[in-house]
Amino acid sequence: MDFANLQHNYTELKERIEKACLRSNRKPEDVRLIVVTKTHPVEVAQAVIDLGIKDLGENRVQEIEQKRPFLKGDFSMHMIGHLQTNKAAKVFPLVDWIQSIDSVRLVDKIDHAGNEKKIPALVEVNTSGESSKSGCLPEECLALCERVKASNVLEFRGLMTIGPLNGTEGEVRKSFEKLRVLGEGCRRFSSHLELSMGMSSDFEWAIEEGSTMVRIGSLLLGNREGLKQTAH
Repeated sequence: MDFANLQHNYTELKERIEKACLRSNRKPEDVRLIVVTKTHPVEVAQAVIDLGIKDLGENRVQEIEQKRPFLKGDFSMHMIGHLQTNKAAKVFPLVDWIQSIDSVRLVDKIDHAGNEKKIPALVEVNTSGESSKSGCLPEECLALCERVKASNVLEFRGLMTIGPLNGTEGEVRKSFEKLRVLGEGCRRFSSHLELSMGMSSDFEWAIEEGSTMVRIGSLLLGNREGLKQTAH
């Protein structure tokens, strides 16, 4: 995959986002694209930034450590994967958002570690009920949001979820609708509530259900091979 193909994929992706927004009477600028660069080399992540994309997402602290020091430009790094408590302090200097706060214990660990800056954070909710997924239970969401709001290190900004794997459209939409409803109960904690939901296979449904952040990887980047830097 070369840089021209990346540009082409990005153009098509923006068009699909715009159409999904049009169908749901929303503005395209109200949906933030997080490009997931997990398992891709730093050259691919840099190519994404060079394209003008402002937000990158990574699942693992180790990959953030390997890539962030070598990336240049105006961008934000989002931790979107499960964050182990023993790696919380390590990730602070390297990320601008944490989208995967899933327990009071993790928040306690983060507060104990301390930080010189407040990091915007999303509470991850397991809205599909799948045991293989991280995230707090829906009935735990409000209390966890309150705990994040009280944090000295985290700034509560909203909620995140992952739709059911291999789910039908109805099942996926139900999962996203559940997060939107939970979000309504959390609006008092944030003046601008974010709902991070939707990936390559279901982002259009997510937008139609109210997503403000979509996390796209394979649809934009294709298979995990380095981009040829011939089109710069």
